[in-house]
Amino acid sequence: MFQPVRSGLASLTNSVLQSLGVSDNAASIVLPCCKQVVLCLVDGLGAQLLNRYAHRAPYLSSLVNRGEGQILHSGFPSTTAASLASLATAEDSGSHGIVGAAFNVEAWQFNPLSWQLFDPRTGRLEAAAACAEKIVASQSAWVKAAAGGLLINAFLPAAIAGSAYTRTVFNGAKVIAFTDPDDLMARFRSVSGCNDRQLSYVYFGELDLCGHLHGPGSGKWQDTLEDIDQRIRSLRDQIEQDAVLIVTADHGMTTVDDARTFDFDLMPDLQRGVASICGDIRARHVYLQDPTDADAVKRWREVLAGHFEVLTREQALALGLFGKNVTDAACRRIGDLLVIAGDGAGLVRSIREPFQTSWMGHHGALSDEEQLVPLIIATGR
Repeated sequence: MFQPVRSGLASLTNSVLQSLGVSDNAASIVLPCCKQVVLCLVDGLGAQLLNRYAHRAPYLSSLVNRGEGQILHSGFPSTTAASLASLATAEDSGSHGIVGAAFNVEAWQFNPLSWQLFDPRTGRLEAAAACAEKIVASQSAWVKAAAGGLLINAFLPAAIAGSAYTRTVFNGAKVIAFTDPDDLMARFRSVSGCNDRQLSYVYFGELDLCGHLHGPGSGKWQDTLEDIDQRIRSLRDQIEQDAVLIVTADHGMTTVDDARTFDFDLMPDLQRGVASICGDIRARHVYLQDPTDADAVKRWREVLAGHFEVLTREQALALGLFGKNVTDAACRRIGDLLVIAGDGAGLVRSIREPFQTSWMGHHGALSDEEQLVPLIIATGR
């Protein structure tokens, strides 16, 4: 049975803010006191992947070999929307409320990265729909730190810099959009070291996309890792000698086997009694027509036995998968069933989600490949 997993990114934020002198919260990660932290987050870079392809990331690997590398758990679910919210709020998913790559809110299915509502039965976008409840429940740790005098710059690709997710989750930061690697370097140089206390967050999203489309460890994935490694080294060359560089990730990535892939859209036994299903292919929320339907729970466990752990909402909460403190709103968003994949398993929807079904790389669940992410802390040059 699974063990509780706290978000390592939430813990990291508490430690970063304490090192910058703007937080008294308990810090489980030891960082030196400093005036500037540059936090690079590489979407989808699992610790095991970095170790396996260390030869394609010579700069990051050199820091690990110098003893500056550690390991974090990404938390559950191991997916971008939840993990980045944990980074900004310093809370687990059950506290901030983003409990998956998609989940039900009121009468709708909500996708946090696109910040859109869908009809949970048909999957149709409901552009005119609006939900009354607040999506992100907890106050951002970044907001509190900014109020205490910390300058936070968030360097994000232009395509996502103005999104509703960015505006909501990264509230408290000055968002700086960049269009390409050269533009990132120019914008980073223009603000680096211009404030007494400063946190610079730099997001690299290409590796995750490449892993989804071509597979983690593929040739294109390795080329992308090498390029990001070089860019992080260039960023390090731009910051002050006494600044701290941190490199981490929001989750890792794994693959699924055809023999262990189940297609919900083609399986009447699974469809029976289900109102809607959403989330990552390896971490699904299942909402039942009758939440007390014990036969549905039994049926799901029998069909998926040996490949998935099927938990009721109550079991997931008791295990602490969403953290110790789960708000009432977050609790309502969690599926009646949580379907969490084992090694090589996936629950796809070939008709409703053809694009995601075609992916080569996946995450969301609790395997070490998905959960373990690097934490590289470098001081000096």
